[in-house]
Amino acid sequence: MNPQECHIDLVALQDLKDIMESEFETLIDTFINDSNKKIEELSLNYLNQNSEELRKSAHSLKGSSSNVCAIKLSELAKQIEHRARQQELAGIDALIQALDIEFQIVAQQLSDQLIKK
Repeated sequence: MNPQECHIDLVALQDLKDIMESEFETLIDTFINDSNKKIEELSLNYLNQNSEELRKSAHSLKGSSSNVCAIKLSELAKQIEHRARQQELAGIDALIQALDIEFQIVAQQLSDQLIKK
């Protein structure tokens, strides 16, 4: 298995790229910018122990990650969303850190896809 496939479903991403054509770059740029904000929100909401806002941010990130075929990132967001819904915030900081690291990898791989025209 290609190492990138652990982070992004490249077959599905290529299908998305083919369908979206010139709008693909806008989608990726928007995803990266919005996700940066969502990750900051996750951290802030965790620090404030605001489980409902934490859940909302994680839910949003889960969906957008899935839309760009970032399977592992979506799964991490899903875990955070579930824990926040249950108001089980202990240890979520480690999940947020793992999600942030995964996002950095995904953002780079998506940016690399933009170069491959």
